[in-house]
Amino acid sequence: MRVGPSTYVVEASYGVDFRTGTFMVVARNPDGRFENLWNIKDLADKHYAQRDEIGRWVHLVRRAYYNGPLVVEKVLRVFPTASGHTRFLVDAYQAADGGTTLAQLSIWEWDAAAARPLLVDIYYYSLDLRGFRFDGRTLRISTKEDTEILYSCGSCGIPEGIWTVRIGSRSVQDLGHRLLQPEIGWANELFSKMTKAEQTGNIADANVVNALKALMEERPAEAGSGIERSGTKVFQLGMLEAVRILRRGQRGSFVLVADEATLQFSYRLNKGRPYFTRVKVLPS
Repeated sequence: MRVGPSTYVVEASYGVDFRTGTFMVVARNPDGRFENLWNIKDLADKHYAQRDEIGRWVHLVRRAYYNGPLVVEKVLRVFPTASGHTRFLVDAYQAADGGTTLAQLSIWEWDAAAARPLLVDIYYYSLDLRGFRFDGRTLRISTKEDTEILYSCGSCGIPEGIWTVRIGSRSVQDLGHRLLQPEIGWANELFSKMTKAEQTGNIADANVVNALKALMEERPAEAGSGIERSGTKVFQLGMLEAVRILRRGQRGSFVLVADEATLQFSYRLNKGRPYFTRVKVLPS
């Protein structure tokens, strides 16, 4: 594929230098030697002060943010643009301790002068539940989702999710994340609304809210726990250990098992949205 002046033809339109852990676009010139046309670090150096996702790639010049340097997991050619421009994706992870890993997905378009980012975002995954499925058009990545109130240990896989990205000839569509057990998200939404003193009448019966308020009084969050809120009470459920689905359908039930409490919720669906009708505090 020709990417610039007629004297340069890309033989590997993208590549990874595993010695330095970066990716680049290279071309072979007429005498057979390869020349580096573009690499991520030149771009990352301009972004580092902003501490954005592209800036993470300056990991050999100075320490990257948060956990450490990005490490390239895979580079794949993806569906080209309608105009014929090459596109590729890079899946990388940021080395960290524990069983939860921070990763970055980026999708790029080569426009004959530079690689232009079409999507760059992070996600988390559990080492035991790693999944990366790409059929040439649709990408599905197994994730460990981040919920506002409910959280789990570093080596735990829950809350499990899927991130979907669709790559067409004219666009890259981020179709978002979804929980494999949406019940976790439903409960988290109720806890969050109560913590923020927002209206809950559209998602829970008053008896459910009163029972949870009593639990909040009984188990207030400790200072420094990371989930306390200034001037408000929040749930001190501890780490989420398991979710047991008892029944699904128009009327359903599930159990949240956490360090400090085990809760069994009953709900009914109204136009696809849950309405909690009952909650029981079970022996832990």
